[in-house]
Amino acid sequence: MLKSKSTIQSFRYIFITYVGTIVLFAILYLLPFSHYGSLQVVDSLFISTSALSVTGLSSVNISTDFTRIGQALLIIEMQLGGIGILVLVSYLFLMMGKKLTMSSMLLISKDQNQSQLKTIRSLSLSVLMIALTVEAIGFSLMFNAISEQYNSVKEAVFVTVFHSVASFTNAGFDLFGDSLISYQHNWLLLLTSATMIFLGSLGFPTIVEYILGFRKKKSLFTKVNIRLHSSLFIIGLMVYFFLEYNGVFNHLSLWDKFVNVVFLSATSRNGGLTTVDISTLDITTVLILMSLMFIGGSSSSTGGGLRLTTFAVLLAKMVSVAKSEEYTTLFKKTISQDSINKSFLIFLSFIFLFAFSTIVLSYFESQEILLVAFEVISALTNTGLSMGITGELTGVSKLLLCMLMIIGRIGVFSFIYAVFKIEKSRTRYIKEDLAVG
Repeated sequence: MLKSKSTIQSFRYIFITYVGTIVLFAILYLLPFSHYGSLQVVDSLFISTSALSVTGLSSVNISTDFTRIGQALLIIEMQLGGIGILVLVSYLFLMMGKKLTMSSMLLISKDQNQSQLKTIRSLSLSVLMIALTVEAIGFSLMFNAISEQYNSVKEAVFVTVFHSVASFTNAGFDLFGDSLISYQHNWLLLLTSATMIFLGSLGFPTIVEYILGFRKKKSLFTKVNIRLHSSLFIIGLMVYFFLEYNGVFNHLSLWDKFVNVVFLSATSRNGGLTTVDISTLDITTVLILMSLMFIGGSSSSTGGGLRLTTFAVLLAKMVSVAKSEEYTTLFKKTISQDSINKSFLIFLSFIFLFAFSTIVLSYFESQEILLVAFEVISALTNTGLSMGITGELTGVSKLLLCMLMIIGRIGVFSFIYAVFKIEKSRTRYIKEDLAVG
């Protein structure tokens, strides 16, 4: 599993690029033209991290504390985070007629979590076009609903662009002050936003494969993402409808209940936007929501979390162990031991980070443990949903959440190889069985 020097160097470049971009935008948000009143350095850093990691957690009210310039900067940073900084840079190089070098393609492959370099060139060309196309369609469908709230067409256009980008990139920021709660009865806006969130967390490689090779046999990566992504969406929809029919959605008509449940299921695994106050959900619903947040979206998508392929490999390994099978298989394909090892490392790392961060935050914060745990998992999985305590957190807690959001965006491996010096040991020891379980 130990990576080559060039690969480790790529991970370090990715880490430095993202941290540098976060600091740059944090400085821009601190400038007088970006905000009203005073803005603390830690809050500026928190917002910048949340935007680039497309999380959506906010320690200040973006709709009232940020100027239009600050909000415009936020749109740019959300787009950078959703599409990927390195993909955008490579796209600019290609437009200038310059070729992508092997080192550049290696960087992009690690940033987009792709193992095959041959797909990187087509992916770089397609990602931006797909994002802009989906966001343009979303803009046209949401504009009428949003424009009703504004007297100025210019203002309506800006706000609609903001929410179109926030939906597709799964960033979860809003300019209404209450997320999308005021639009509970607007089925067109909610279904449009839910579809964009679904596509964003599905991932660019999967979308590209369907567009460029609709009739061709799909890769294992795409099969896993499509089936698991759709299955979890349907499971969430049915569970939420059953649990909250007479709960938080009790005041809505049957059609509005269905639309809001669809939206909640779509946003559960990274969307960040919501049509209900999360703190009013039933405790069972919250626990299921946290579980779906933990699983997250597809690899190489705007979503975070454990990722669907990692979750699929873990399930497949559990089945193979239970059946005492020598090999782990998915869709009649044998999964490499390296992929299995990486999946378990990611899973255990997420568990450790979640437990450790929850304990640390519970020391500094006075809120109930459920609220703290929800905030931690929301940051780590780049989901952005909150039970209303983000603005009340201490500076230490905000900085810890910033670290979690960065790890969630760049991945566990990028963080490990960028921060720690790991050397391969040549020592071999005698094998011995150990009773477990």
